[in-house]
Formats: sequence, structure tokens, C-alpha cells
Amino acid sequence: MNRQRFGFFLGVGLFLLILLLPTADGLSRAGQNAAAVTALMACWWVTEAIPICATAFVPLALFPPLGILDAKGTALNFGHYFVVMLLCALIIAKAIENNELHKRIALNIIKRIGVSRRRMMFSCMLATALLSMWLSNLAVSLMMLPIGVALLNRLPEEEKTASDGYQTALMLSIAYAASIGGVGTLVGTPPNLVFAGILRNLYPESPEISFLKWMMFGLPLVAIFLPICWFYMISYFKVKGSLPGSRETVAHELQALGPMTDAEKRTAIVCLITIFGWVFRKDLPIGSVTIPGWASLTGLNDSVNDATVAAFGMILLFIIPSGKPKASGSAFSPKLMNWESASTVPWGVIMIIAGGYCIASGFSATGLTDWIGAKLGFINGFPVLIIVLLIVLALSFLTEVNSNTATSNIFNPVLASMAVAGAINPLLLMIPGTVACSCAFMLPSGTGPNSVVFASGKIALPTMARCGFLLNLIGVLLVTTIMYLIAIPVFDIVREVPDWAK
Repeated sequence: MNRQRFGFFLGVGLFLLILLLPTADGLSRAGQNAAAVTALMACWWVTEAIPICATAFVPLALFPPLGILDAKGTALNFGHYFVVMLLCALIIAKAIENNELHKRIALNIIKRIGVSRRRMMFSCMLATALLSMWLSNLAVSLMMLPIGVALLNRLPEEEKTASDGYQTALMLSIAYAASIGGVGTLVGTPPNLVFAGILRNLYPESPEISFLKWMMFGLPLVAIFLPICWFYMISYFKVKGSLPGSRETVAHELQALGPMTDAEKRTAIVCLITIFGWVFRKDLPIGSVTIPGWASLTGLNDSVNDATVAAFGMILLFIIPSGKPKASGSAFSPKLMNWESASTVPWGVIMIIAGGYCIASGFSATGLTDWIGAKLGFINGFPVLIIVLLIVLALSFLTEVNSNTATSNIFNPVLASMAVAGAINPLLLMIPGTVACSCAFMLPSGTGPNSVVFASGKIALPTMARCGFLLNLIGVLLVTTIMYLIAIPVFDIVREVPDWAK
């Protein structure tokens, strides 16, 4: 029996078993039903019994008849403003990709940093990480892969056939940088938005996780983790020496792009407007001075959010001409974005996030969150540092065999319940747990970037596993440390359960 078939029947079996069991003490029948649906979805997500984006729609089919949430309450999660924000951000990213602006940015970074093997690796990692903050990690990896291959073609013949060495190091560094860079912004990788939306669904009075607030935590994490990863990679693979002809290769790629087009310039302007809108929407405290955000200056305040900004930027793409010649028979100039291209964005990822929001809503509406919390009250006797460390360790390795988005969907509601049960602020567990979902470096199944570089045929699986295992451990220690040094002051986290979570 293959994995998908086993997962399908296991999920159905657990679903029926939990439904038929007597109602647990202190848990409502609706809460037990919510647990049954969650078990079903978890099994199907982990084993990919059916496409994981299709599993996200299970709550729409099962929540209303099982009395968990009505049809309207369930469907509202698919229109959550974080879902809309991600959709608009993906369309903006598609415009960047269509106009090859991302390739120009990457090549210019590589050109300026240097051409030694170590510098070339760092420049590829930096370019990948910066782009992954705004584009799909998978898309960035696919774009950087041919650049990396072009540079590797300059290697001596004996090194091209080696199972280890510089080619392995460069390919892996691109994948790892894509995962690390995605942590930097709220739209960089789906688990970030999963966390922000589930937090708001479980605790409507919780503070907003704005684009700027996450960036104040995510950017320092990337700035610290990326150089550590680079140093680890050059030490692990003993990278040294020069890369002959690399400068010519980069110059050739840039020359092939030609001068910067009007479409690239206009797309860059739209992106900058969107980023400016995200960063400066809320008031920005700098020391004893607070710079008012545009929302407060205009009197809009909380009537707008980051989805408003994303939608504005996305709409501009459909309005602004690209500067390219009209198509034959068309009366209008082509725009920076058209619907045919926009419709190719990864809608499935958006639906997976919405499915996670449904789970959180079901947990909250039925009291399942409180019941799980009561059962996990024993953690109150453990030091918070140990709890955080174990959570990050467990999720970083679990994500090796499961979608990071699905892992975040499944465990964020549990982490929230666990925190309240242990008289801990939910943010203390949910934030590091979320970042841990992006720290899977061992297996091709861990993340999209891992699978892309593994498919290049230049990496042996045992090498990836050995290298990634140690990097996973480094990530666990780093994420736990950064949680205390950066996240606590940025999100103003106190140890005790705040009023909004009671």
C-alpha cells in the first residue's frame, strides 16, 4: 500500500473513530467533531492522500453538517484579509518575474560582491535571500538555478563530476538561502501568514501582526542567519580558490538582458510604492520619537490594513502601460500585468493557508483550544526556554517530511493552547514554531527550494542529509536565541498570558 493510500484510509479511520468515541470530559460534541476533522486533514496533508490544496477545502464540506461552524463562518476564512494580501503579493511578484527584474537584481548583486568561490557563493545566497523576501521561494530557486549552473560550467572537468565539492555547496547554498530569506517578510513564505492569521482567528483582540512589525523581527534574523549559513557551508565543503571565467559569465548574462526596459522600471516603481505602503502604514517609533504612518496622517487608521496596500499595488499593474508595442489587432497598449499571467500564480498555496484559518476558527468556536490547553497544563512546570527549544527542534525536523505550510496550519492552534495552559504568552511558542517550519535543510521533500536543487542532479542525497542535519541544529539554536534577543522586544512580549489571550 503506497503512502497516499495509507494516509487516505488512516485519515478516514481516525475521523470516524474520534466521531464515534464518547464525548471527552469538558469537551463539547462540536469540539470533538472539530478534532476529528483536524485529524483527517493532518493525515491527508502529511501523506498527500489527495492534493494538499484540495484538503484545505475539507472544512467547507464538513464543518457545517457537524455543527462546528456554519457555512458562512467557514467560508469567511477563505476571504481573510491575509489571504487577499498574499494573492495580491503573488500577482505583484509575477510581474517582477515576467519582466525579469528579479534576474537583473540578482546578477548585479553577484557582479558587485566578487568572483572568488567564497564570494560568489555569498553573492548568490544574498541575491536569493533578498528576492525570496518578496517572491515565491520556489520561483526564486528556479530562477537562480540556471545562473548557478552557468557559473559551475566554468569548473574544471574533474570537479564537475565530483559528488561533493563546490558544485554541491553552491546548489545547496541557493536552496538554503531561499528558505532563510523567506522568513524576512510577512509575504516571504506562507507559514508567516499562517501564524498571523491563526493568531487573529484564535484571539480577535490580539495585537495586529503588521508587515512592518514582522519585518523588524524577520530582517535581523535573516541578516544573522545568512552569514552563519554561508560560513558553515564554506567550512563544511572546504570552499576556497577562484572560479575562472565567472566574471565573464555574469557579464554575458547581463548583456543578454540588455538595457533596463520601461516595463522593468515601472514594475520596480510599483514594488517600491507597495513596500513603502506596507512599511509606513503604522506609526513607526524610533527611540523617543514616533514617525506617524500614512494611515494616521490621513485619518484612515484601522480602516485600512496591509491587504489594502497589496491590492492597490496589484491594481496599478493592470493600469500602467508596460511600454511594449501593441499586439496585432489590439487597440490598447499592453499593461504591466494581464489576467492570463495573473491566473498562473500558485492559488493552491493560498487555499492551504485559508484551510489553516478554518482549523483555527473551529478550535476557537467549539472550545477545543481551551480543552487542549487544559490537558497540556503539565508544561507549566517546565522552563520556557526548554519548551521553546523542544518545539523548534521538533517542528524543524517534522517539516522535513511535510509541507511547511501544512505543518504551520496543524501546529499553531496546538501551540497557542499549550502556551495558555502553561501560563505563557502564546507568541512565545507560536513565533519560534512558525520560523522553525522554514528551517528544513535535510531532504528534498523539506521545502520547494530543496527539491529544485536536488533535481539538478548535482547533489547526492546522503550529502544533502548530512549537511542539512547539522544546519538544522544550528537553526534550532539560532531561532531560539533570536526569539529572546529580538522577538520579545519587537513584539513587546511578556511571559504571562496577556489579557487578549484569556
